[in-house]
Amino acid sequence: MSEPQREPQRRKQLGAWYTPPELVDAVVREAVFPGAASVLDPACGDGRFLRATGLPHQTGLDIDPDTAFEHGDALQRDWGDRRFDVVVGNPPYLNQLSTLTSRGGRSRFGGGPYADAAAEFLMLAMRLARPGGRVGLVLPQSLLSTRDAAAIRAQVDSVAALRWMWWTDTHMFDAAVRVWAGVWEVGGEPGEVRRAFGPAFEPRPPMPMPRTWAGLLTGGSIEPHDGPVLGDIASFTADFRDQYYGLVGAVSDDVDGPPLVTSGLIDPGVCHWGTRPVRFAKQRYLAPRVALDLLSPALQRWAAQRLVPKILIANQTAVVEAVHDVRGEWLPGVPVITCTTADPERVMAVLSSPATTEWIHHHAAGSGLGKGTVRLNARLLAGVPLR
Repeated sequence: MSEPQREPQRRKQLGAWYTPPELVDAVVREAVFPGAASVLDPACGDGRFLRATGLPHQTGLDIDPDTAFEHGDALQRDWGDRRFDVVVGNPPYLNQLSTLTSRGGRSRFGGGPYADAAAEFLMLAMRLARPGGRVGLVLPQSLLSTRDAAAIRAQVDSVAALRWMWWTDTHMFDAAVRVWAGVWEVGGEPGEVRRAFGPAFEPRPPMPMPRTWAGLLTGGSIEPHDGPVLGDIASFTADFRDQYYGLVGAVSDDVDGPPLVTSGLIDPGVCHWGTRPVRFAKQRYLAPRVALDLLSPALQRWAAQRLVPKILIANQTAVVEAVHDVRGEWLPGVPVITCTTADPERVMAVLSSPATTEWIHHHAAGSGLGKGTVRLNARLLAGVPLR
């Protein structure tokens, strides 16, 4: 592999994606304030954010040993009592399921086991900016709503006020994620958030800081709900790696066993198993079934728990896509969410309602991979209001 061919792979491993000049300028314009003199970029790459600030005292750190600035890991460094007027940058994006990101426990910055590394850099930036200073970072949109970043969002809200944010539905650079940018005033009182959108940074109406960060994308507000929720009448379960990899080798078009239903086979009220091809574990199937006798004893017990009447819900969607498995004949493929309930008709009616779609987008906007999609999880669905 030639050096030019190695570069994209190397950048992906580092989570390093270079920011276009127009986005650098927009963030720096909002983050640098009169009287500021010192600036830090804790994942500086080629230093474009630092240079754009024009501030006299510039500190850059990067894990790339070829950096022209200081080599090191900002998340692991003991910064002592060092503080900066401005902290800016585009920190590494590492997939939430990456072995580099998965910790098996909470981090020292408050992130859960699968919080994106960018969330850790956000909290570090808050600690390293002086009171009255500014933090301006480019971040993945998933940080606005993912569960494992919830504690970090709460900490940020407790120490800083968001003054400006920008987002886009298009890809601004090579990273295969949608991004947003925020500029906070450390120690500031919450107030109105100015907003901009898209590659042209079109102004959008400002808004008070919403109860959920995802609400920054929707631009609306939803009143707090203190009444009954779906979790009062239904249980939601999301399977994970053990189930996914445990099924590998037991799935085929040519075996007897229960149908395997993946997210791609679920539309609102309709299961397309047997009529729509599907990919599972990098293999293409026309009508995949699971040979239960090929599963481990633990997976056989899991399958028995899932082969009951239930509702299956696709995990990523623009509207909730759910289908009722009346006879309990289907096995859910990860990351399909399983719902068991004594009142499936009511649950299906709530899941398909426009009010539920609005509520979910307000709480999970930005979490999906595609434009207008959200990533669902068991906790989110259990909190849907019963109306």
